[in-house]
Amino acid sequence: MRISVPNSTGYHRQSTGETDKAEASRKALNTYEELYMKVLSGVSLNAKTYKSVFEAWQIDLPRMVSKQRKGRQKYIDDHLRNAGRNALEYFGNKKIDEIKKGDFQEYWMWRKENSTRLEPMTGKRTPFVPADNSLRQEGNGIKQMFNYAVDKGWMVSIPDMAVPPPQDNRRPTFSKQEWRKLTRRMREWVKEGQQWGSVGRDRFVSQQYILLLANCGARVGEMRFLRWQDLSTQTDGEKKDLLSSGDELPSSWLVASIRNSKTIEREIVFQQGSEEYIKRLYDLRKKELGDHPAPDDYVFCDTSGKVIISFRKGFNTLLDQCELTYDEKGNKRSLYSLRHFYATQRLTDEVNPFLLARQMGTSIEMLQKFYGQPVTRLVARQITKTDTDIKPKQQTGNAYPFEVR
Repeated sequence: MRISVPNSTGYHRQSTGETDKAEASRKALNTYEELYMKVLSGVSLNAKTYKSVFEAWQIDLPRMVSKQRKGRQKYIDDHLRNAGRNALEYFGNKKIDEIKKGDFQEYWMWRKENSTRLEPMTGKRTPFVPADNSLRQEGNGIKQMFNYAVDKGWMVSIPDMAVPPPQDNRRPTFSKQEWRKLTRRMREWVKEGQQWGSVGRDRFVSQQYILLLANCGARVGEMRFLRWQDLSTQTDGEKKDLLSSGDELPSSWLVASIRNSKTIEREIVFQQGSEEYIKRLYDLRKKELGDHPAPDDYVFCDTSGKVIISFRKGFNTLLDQCELTYDEKGNKRSLYSLRHFYATQRLTDEVNPFLLARQMGTSIEMLQKFYGQPVTRLVARQITKTDTDIKPKQQTGNAYPFEVR
C-alpha cells in the first residue's frame, strides 16, 4: 500500500501482508484512518527515530553553518554534543514526533539521577548532578535538531522541552575548607615542579597569580597585563576616624591601577598580606635580570619579559589533582572562580556591597544576582576586612619601588 494523508507530505509505503485483494484493501483503509488520526494530532506521516534524525543532522549541520561564522567549528561541535551523547542514549529508537513534554520531564530527571563523569586522578567514573545551565544548553542543541526535523517534514512541530528554569545564579567558587586544600596542594605542586627546570618557575608564578586573584577580585584579563608602575602603597592617615565597632584595620594597602587598553579604569585594593606575593615575583625577576625590573615591565611574564597570556592550563591541572574541578552542583570551576571566591568571602565578612562593587568593577545588582544578599552596615575601609585569610611569611628587608618607606 502507498498512502497519502491530507496536511502531510510524502507517502507511507508498507506491505499489507495479504494475498487477497479485498483483505489488502481493508487493511490499507484501516492504516489510512490510523495515519489520518495521527496527522490530526500533530504526528508526521514520515516519522523517523531520534537516532536516524541525529545521524542525518550530523551530516548536514556542517553544510548548513556558514564558513564565515565566527567560532564555526565550536558551534557545530557543541550542538552535536548537546543533542547527541545522553539524549541519543535515552531517545535513540523512539519516533521523534512521538516525543512529548512528559518525555522530556522524565529525561531531565533521568539526567540528574544517572549522570557520571570521569575523574582524571582515579580514572573512574563517579556520579554527579549536572547543573541546570548545562541542561538548558543541552536542550538548545536538541531544539536545533528538532528544527531541522521540522524542515525535513519528519515532525510537524517542536514539543515543549520542559527545560529546567534558572534557579540558582551563584557562580562556582570554593568553600574555606576547599581553599585551604587548594593552597596546601599548591605549595607541594610548586615544590615538585622545581625538579623540572622551567616548570618550577612557571608553577611559582602561577601560584602568586592565583593567590593575588583570590585576594583582589580582579578579572583574569585585568591582571594579565599588570605592570610594576601600576602598583603602589597607600597609607591611612585618618585611621582612627574610619574605624567602626572597634574593628582593626591595616594602616596601609597595596593598590593596583587596572587599565582598560591604555587608560586607567579604576584602582583595586589587595587584601592585607598580598604585598608578599608581589614581592616574591619582584625578587624572582630581579634575580633573573641581575637588576631591578623596569617600571613598564610586566609583573606576570616569562624569562624573556613577555607577558604570560594564560594560566588556565596549569590551574586546571591543579584543580584535577585536588579533585576540585567541579563544585558540589557539577559546575566546572575556572580561574574566574577565584574572583567569585573573593566576592563570597568579602560578603561573608560583611563588607559594604557598594564598595565591593566598585572594587570589582561591577554593580550591586550583579552582586545580588551572583553572590547572594548584600550587607550594608560597614564603612569604606572595610574592603580589606577579614578574619580568615592566612598571612604569608614576611619577606626580607629588601627595598621595593611600590612600597612606602
